[in-house]
Amino acid sequence: MKKITVLISLTTILAVACSKPPQAQQAGASEVYPIAKPQGKELQLDTTKSVIKWIGTKVTGRHNGTVALKSGSIFVDGDKITAGKFVIDMPSITVLDLSGEYKAKLEKHLKSEDFFYVENFPEAIFEIASVTPGANADRVKGNLTIRGITHGIEFDAHIEREKKVVKKAHAIFNIDRQKWKVAYPGKPDDLISDTVNIEIELFVK
Repeated sequence: MKKITVLISLTTILAVACSKPPQAQQAGASEVYPIAKPQGKELQLDTTKSVIKWIGTKVTGRHNGTVALKSGSIFVDGDKITAGKFVIDMPSITVLDLSGEYKAKLEKHLKSEDFFYVENFPEAIFEIASVTPGANADRVKGNLTIRGITHGIEFDAHIEREKKVVKKAHAIFNIDRQKWKVAYPGKPDDLISDTVNIEIELFVK
């Protein structure tokens, strides 16, 4: 009996350890930032190439998927990004690690009131407040709106330029879903982490 108990405990520990959210910078959820005034030339993003990936974890594992960029543009003055707005198409949320009935069931649940409530809130929006160049990456501050709730977030992004022209941006960060009232806890024996990992790859047309 003692060996069985130890084995069950070890299995539980390993399951929890394997389902920890990916390590990434914390984007926070602060007061709303003043939105930057657009300066310079407006550049449209390529919504067909740009991709937003997500990872959600729970006690017994994790799920991952994508959500589409509906529209987006940035304003550039020389090689500096001065402003920008990105609209995310929440009904497009897709699960990539499942198939068939289980995939359809989870996608339906994510779109429901338990999670992103896409019927009432079909768009999520990110607006840039500032982009500050750094030694290894640019520091981006802005406002993220999900389910009609807006918080300021900030994260490091790697912005690629060709001949001082912005071509691509990439960032990975974690957010606390509870701050935007995405509050479904999961099953009592299979709780969902509050941390959601976001990876963004944006391409300029």
